Amino acid sequence: MKGLMAIEIGTGIAEWLVLGAGSLVLTDIPVSVLNIKVHSMPIESKNQQTASQKSNIHSPGDFQKSYGNRDWNWYRGLLATSIRYGMPGTWLDLGAGLGLFVECARRFGIDCIGLEGSEYAVKLAKKRRPDIDIRQHCLDDKFPFENNSISTIMCHQTIEHVCPEVAKFMLKECYRVLIKEGVILIYSPCMYDKKQRVEERHINLYKPSRLRTELKEAGFVNTEANNSSRMILGNCRIARYIMQGVFKLFPFDFLSASANCIAVKPA
Repeated sequence: MKGLMAIEIGTGIAEWLVLGAGSLVLTDIPVSVLNIKVHSMPIESKNQQTASQKSNIHSPGDFQKSYGNRDWNWYRGLLATSIRYGMPGTWLDLGAGLGLFVECARRFGIDCIGLEGSEYAVKLAKKRRPDIDIRQHCLDDKFPFENNSISTIMCHQTIEHVCPEVAKFMLKECYRVLIKEGVILIYSPCMYDKKQRVEERHINLYKPSRLRTELKEAGFVNTEANNSSRMILGNCRIARYIMQGVFKLFPFDFLSASANCIAVKPA
């Protein structure tokens, strides 16, 4: 049976691709060989994918679980990062959810448009803030914008909810609508994070190197990772500092808790 096996080996994880009976290819090298645990990660064939799996649109209950009592203030830090790396002009938020990032940007005078597949979320966002520009649009359809019309794109916790084919299409559409030297910022969980692997809504988890590769294949350059380390040694302050230091020196995929990237459309 074809699939992925994430093999936990002490302080790291090695990813193995099962190509056939008894045939394995090593794609990430472990840092030690201790306390081996194997976690099966089956891969569905293309024929098994249904239309609903192409774009995992949240239900009302999912939005309540994901957002809780969050408001636009939660996105101040994300907006600050976007201003630091992004370009002035019209911004785009992909998978805008309840429109909170769009609202945050607008409150600071930034023209930002949100695309969201859920009719429920769009209606709720417009009911809360009638003045924000959020539109119902599925990401497997061509974006409703002209070429070279968007300056900065935010894709926050979205790409893991669409199938690989849609994700690649989405990145190409991002490249098409961005201006020259326009910027895309992608934030997503890493496939090596155990908690994220069991989340049923995550149908396309990335590792950092794969995300950078697909951005480059779409035409982007100057890809810059902005990832955080897995808390393998525990969550106390000393353990966090140690892992942050190790990850800074050795930013291997299997040590990452996220698959984030900032990339630029060339001039």
